[in-house]
Amino acid sequence: MSARRLLKGSFLLLIAFGLFNLFNFLYQFAMARMLSVADYGVLASLFSIIYIFAVFSESIQTIVTKYVVLCEGNIGKIHDLVVRSFKKSSRIAVLVFLIYLVISVAIAFLLKIPYTLLAINGGIVFLMFILPITRGVMQGQRWFVSLGGNLVLESALKLVFGVLLVFAGWSVYGAIGGFVIGGAIAFAFSIVPLKKIFTTKREHMKTQEIYDYAKPAITITGIIVLFYSIDVLIAKFLFDPEIAGAYALASLLGKIILWASIPIGKAMFPLSAESNDKKDSRKLFLIALCMVSAIAISLLIIFELMADNLMILFAGKSVPAAAEIIVYVGIAFSCIAISNLILLYKLSKGRVKKYSLLILCNLIEIVVLLLFSSTIKEFAVLFAGLSAVLLAASILLTR
Repeated sequence: MSARRLLKGSFLLLIAFGLFNLFNFLYQFAMARMLSVADYGVLASLFSIIYIFAVFSESIQTIVTKYVVLCEGNIGKIHDLVVRSFKKSSRIAVLVFLIYLVISVAIAFLLKIPYTLLAINGGIVFLMFILPITRGVMQGQRWFVSLGGNLVLESALKLVFGVLLVFAGWSVYGAIGGFVIGGAIAFAFSIVPLKKIFTTKREHMKTQEIYDYAKPAITITGIIVLFYSIDVLIAKFLFDPEIAGAYALASLLGKIILWASIPIGKAMFPLSAESNDKKDSRKLFLIALCMVSAIAISLLIIFELMADNLMILFAGKSVPAAAEIIVYVGIAFSCIAISNLILLYKLSKGRVKKYSLLILCNLIEIVVLLLFSSTIKEFAVLFAGLSAVLLAASILLTR
């Protein structure tokens, strides 16, 4: 029965995420054509910073999902959990935003990005702390249609506002501004499915163990997100703007593998978390693993056979440097996608040990890419090899 629910949930989310990623792709497609390669490299760097903020977003959504499942349908307890989560997240968001503004002074100098652009980019911080709360409730309650609809709404609005603002002459500022506006409107609409929860009397929920669960959830999410985000920033630091922009294009197409695997993990998580049958849980995981592997292999074949055409289609021009490395980048994101699925499964069952050692993978990634990359191809090959190391560590250190 759980396997059927996984397939149904995955199918619904796969459609939603398909539309979500389609609009995101169209957004990136439009930006790649409307901006110069160098400006697109700047935009990709800003998005890498946003992906790092996603550590908080993904962690909060994972934690809220887990504890909504533990509420076992008690709406009053879910109401209490949501209110307390909003209060806590809002306070932390303000603190993180202030710290980000200070750190951005150094980022602006190192990456040669205007400080005002980085400051506007920081507006994403608040969304990263509050939007995953409402989405975590939808995921935990298995309201996959509402969750998927909200994701599609967000990406569609980002596309519309981003294109309009860039067309109006705001360049990268417009691209980021559209991103912030779309996310804010999506948050407002994410409240609507929770109407019943907010109108139900609050019932105190015991959350003494939430911080013990939050520690591995935040750490593991941070490790994965940082691993697939830092490469673009390092490339921006190491190479000239044109080469960094070419790598950003290849990285974005490679991320399609990761994005396509995310709905499977999100559908698996609440089902695995509520299952007390060990065999049933393993079956869920193996089905999810087969689905992710099939997606990765299919896209890698497409990358190998159509690299040049994909670049012309996406960027509107030939980018040989990006076409040459797309398969290596695709292999990297395949390994990251499977690592993410493995760690999500372990988190859902509360069986994560020695997970903090995975931080070594991040440190090794940064050092190796900085010291041993003289060309963009060497950079991509090293990134693929390091991602394979992350996958091996995810299997061995959480057994």
